[in-house]
Order: sequence, then structure tokens, then C-alpha cells
Amino acid sequence: MISWIKSSFRNRIFVTVLLVTLLPMLLCDVFVMQIAISGSENMLRQQATEELGRLEEKLKGMLEQADEVTEELAESTVVRSALRRGGSDSRLLYQFLYQKSSQMRDYAVAEIYDGEGRRLYSSESSPGELKLPTGWGALRSAGETQGLSMQADSGSGLSMSRAVRSYDGGILGYILVRVSETGFDSLLGDSFSSADDVFLLDGTWRQIYSSDSIHTRERVEELREALLSGRELGDGYYSVYLSSLGESGFTLALRQPRIYTPAVMTSVYYACLMMGLLCLVLSLVCAWMISRYLSKPVKELDEAMGRVEKGDYEVELISDRSDEMGRLSSSFNRMTREYRQNLERSVQHERELNETELSMLQAQLNPHFLYNTLDSMKWLGVTNHVPQVAAMATGLAALLRAGISGDKLIPLEQELELLEKYLDIQSVRFEDRFTWETDIDESFQHCLVPKLILQPLVENAIIHGVANMDDGYIKLSASAQEDTLILAVEDNGQGIAPEILEKLKNPEREMPAGHLGLKNVDRIVRLYYGREYGISARSEPGRGSRVELRLPMSGEEKKDA
Repeated sequence: MISWIKSSFRNRIFVTVLLVTLLPMLLCDVFVMQIAISGSENMLRQQATEELGRLEEKLKGMLEQADEVTEELAESTVVRSALRRGGSDSRLLYQFLYQKSSQMRDYAVAEIYDGEGRRLYSSESSPGELKLPTGWGALRSAGETQGLSMQADSGSGLSMSRAVRSYDGGILGYILVRVSETGFDSLLGDSFSSADDVFLLDGTWRQIYSSDSIHTRERVEELREALLSGRELGDGYYSVYLSSLGESGFTLALRQPRIYTPAVMTSVYYACLMMGLLCLVLSLVCAWMISRYLSKPVKELDEAMGRVEKGDYEVELISDRSDEMGRLSSSFNRMTREYRQNLERSVQHERELNETELSMLQAQLNPHFLYNTLDSMKWLGVTNHVPQVAAMATGLAALLRAGISGDKLIPLEQELELLEKYLDIQSVRFEDRFTWETDIDESFQHCLVPKLILQPLVENAIIHGVANMDDGYIKLSASAQEDTLILAVEDNGQGIAPEILEKLKNPEREMPAGHLGLKNVDRIVRLYYGREYGISARSEPGRGSRVELRLPMSGEEKKDA
């Protein structure tokens, strides 16, 4: 798989786009679902905790009120007197009972029973006759308890009773507070959500109250079995929260339905799966289209580069894109065009260099120069019988040997020696009508220069400068400017014509036949070392001229010239 990805730029783009588009969507899908489930469960848990707190507060308030009411009634002299008289109708007792139970009237009924268990008084309107057994149930529990006793009714509800005792400890009667299922609904109904179920159980897990009257027994049995077996309360559909009501021994249970039931989770997982598959398909399609779009110009460029490597420099890319790929294609086309032009220029430069070298050799071996020199040697030998003939012959031989030698670059010191022999010959030819001087520091003597490069400059100064003068003067000098060696030839002759100076400034223009030596020297230097080197000249008519030759101080040939 990794080798397949690395094998192609398109494959890399495909995998990258696929991962960039698919992974965030899948991760968001999973994380959002988990966050939603966790947030929902935390919200329901917090809601259940708040509901349990409100229910506990209401139940504890009910128990405290019941304890206070029964205690006040049991200690009241009005109640004791009525019980001693056998329960005679007493308007004062009804008023007292009504007043004391007023805070509980919405959810509870307060009653007074005699020692035989007969109901004498009740806060309920039209209660009817009722007799409770004193040997069991709520009245027996009250008789056996000094304080308030609480007991679940046989049906649904809670009875809270207290015995009314005489001063000698006998039982005169009983105070009973009954809270029915309807009363619990009134007391607790606004403290929890209608979707939740509330159970109130006594210490033996007998039901006192249930908001789910249909499945009460089943729910209580499920809770009891879960507690006894140590299993987690609740199931996949409900969560159960328990709270103990302190000394009363009662247990309050809140049964809350879950939002994410197994059926809902199945639907959620199915939706996530379908969304993941849809994301995968969309990511595959997008990754394929984007990778194809981005890799197409790269593939074309790769194929074009392969053709260039095989020597096909005429290849060009056709692209109408304006982005980076389009600019890359344009750059490739410019590169191939420039490469073709460089090849052509290299071939042309090589051809020009060969032609220039041939021209230089021909100029150095100019038949007119050799004829005139030999003619001068002849007449001098015939008429004057002087030793200059031998010197001229020796100088000519040295120049000829230097011209046909294989060295292209020689030290400036050797070049000056050859130039001196040339000047000796020309001095004889022109009958000492000019003098010459060399002003070159010793530090420049070892600089490498092209062989016989100074001869055309000096020849131009002689032929076009001082040839027709009787007091001609030629000076050779050298100077340095950073890494550039400047060789200068000055004369006091008639100067260089303005049109010749203009043509020297423009290397592309043709030079007149008499000045081909300067032109060839300039072309050779530029081909060898670059366009920043070569010949420059300045002149004043009738006052002489100065021709400068700029060469690199190192004397090494420039490879990219």
C-alpha cells in the first residue's frame, strides 16, 4: 500500500485528499454522537438529582408537620378532656383540630380516636363512623411507641399515629394523620417530571406511594431484586435513583426514562453508518476528481521532461490554466526555448571562435607584412651591409614560432617579449619614426593573457596612428580594477575616426577592413571571458588615441560565456 502511494504523485494526492476529507467527517460523526449522548445523560442525571432533592424536601417537611401536629394535639387539654368525656361533640375541639391541621389539609387528614379505636373527630368533612383495631396496625404501633409512629397502609398511603396518654401512663386515645395516594399526588406532583415515576417505600420495602399505579408491584419487585443481587439499578430503558429519608427508614426511588434506549441507539448507529458510507463515497469521488485535476499537468510535465531527456528539445506544453500549474507549464516552455537558443548560441560561438582564431592567424601571417619585412631585410642587406637583417630574421622567426605553438594562454611577461620583437621589426620597417615605452608593474607580469593579443592593438596604433609621423610615440601600461586587468595602448597619432569608435562600442556592427584586428581581439576576449570583458577606446582627432583591453586577473576562461 505504501509503495503504491509513493509510486505516483496522483496516488499521493488521492490518499491525502481522501484522508483530509473523510477522517474529519468520521471523527466529527463519532465525537458529536458521543458528546450528544453524554450531554443528554448528564442533563437527565442532573434533572433527577434536582427532582430527588425537591421530593426529599417535601417529604421531610410533611413528616415534621405531622410530628408537630400530633404532638400538639396529644398534649392538648382540650383533646384530653374530650377523650375523658367519651367523645362528646365539642365545637371547640373541632376548631382546635381544624386550626392545627390547616397546613396539612391539602394532602393529609388528621383524626382523633378513643381508646377503643373508634373515630371521634376528623378534619375531613362527613367522615362517617370508623373503628380501627388497637391490637395491630397503626394504633397498636402508636401504643407501643412513645413518639410518632409511621406505617404503610394496606393499600396505598401512609398512617402516622401518636398515642394520647393520661398522666398515669394509660392510653386515652390516638391521634392519626393519614396521607392517601391522592394526598401524595397533591404534595409531590409538582416536584418531578410527568415522564418520571416516584416510589416511596418503608423500611421493609412495602409500598407507601407510587406515581405509577398500574405497574407498581412489578417495579418494586424489580428494584428489590436488583438491590439484593447487587446488579445495577435500571436497564437500557430506565435509570433509577435512590435516596434514604434519614431516621424514618423510608426510601425514595425516582425512575427516569432514558432518551437513548437500545432501539434509539440502534437507529443512531444505523444513521451514523449510513452517513459514514455516504461520506466515504463522496470523499472517494472528490479525491479522485481533485487528484486527476491536479496530477494531469504534472503527468504532462513529466512526459515532456522525459522527451527532453531523450533529446527532443522541440517539445512544448499547451495549457490554458492560470494557476501555479499553468505558470509552471509556461516556465517549462521558456526553459526549453532558452535551452534551444543556448545550444544555438553555443554552436554559433564555437563557430565564431574558430573563425576568429583563423582570422587572427591569417592576420598574424599577413602576406603583406611578411613581404614588406622580407623586402626591407633584402634592401638593407644589399645596400647597407648592416647586422639588423639578422635581428629582423631572428625576431620574425620567434613570432612565427609563437604563432604556430599550441598554447592559447601565456604569461604577460612572455607576451611582452613577443611584442618587443614585433616592435623591433616595425621600428626597422618605419625607419625609427616612432618610439615606444612599456610601463607595467612587476606584479602583473605573471597574469595569463591570450597569446599575441597585444600585437593587433600595437599594430593599429602604428598603422593608423604614428606611421606617417617623424616623432611618433606608443606607450603600453597595465592597471587593475578589482579582479580585472586593464592593458592600455596609447599613441600620439592622428586618432581614431568617430565612426570607428562607434562601431567598437557595438560589437554587432561590421568593422572596416583596416580595423579587423581590433574587432577580432574584441570577439575573442568576449567569447573566452564574457561580455563584460573586451576592448574599449577613446580618441581625440590629431592628439592620439587610447585603446584598453579588459581581461580577468585570473586569466581563466569563463565556461558559460
